[in-house]
Amino acid sequence: MPPPVRDSQLLKGVLPMLVLAALTEQESYGYQLVNRLHDAGLTDLTTGTVYPVLNRLERDGQIRSRLVPSTSGPARKYYRPTDDGADELTAASAAWDALDRTVRTVLSAARTPHDPEETR
Repeated sequence: MPPPVRDSQLLKGVLPMLVLAALTEQESYGYQLVNRLHDAGLTDLTTGTVYPVLNRLERDGQIRSRLVPSTSGPARKYYRPTDDGADELTAASAAWDALDRTVRTVLSAARTPHDPEETR
């Protein structure tokens, strides 16, 4: 069975939160982060989607980076959350939980058969 088709706008809205969460779990360089997110099930995610998020989070002070020499090429830029990034992850996670509850409530009601006579 093929994976469900994802709405790119939904992913765009939650990707910064997912990036912060993944970097909270483990400091990573960009390509490694993409692979970790692929392993988590976001197989259609590309580096072209993740790097702009990393750049924005760094510009906004939510992550910081450091260069680490690599034996197999140029130095790699490793990212980790700042205190502001940890605070943002907490807030985004709470907002996501609230939205998730609302969406599940609405979807659950839509799945419950209703008598058309009740709406009159």
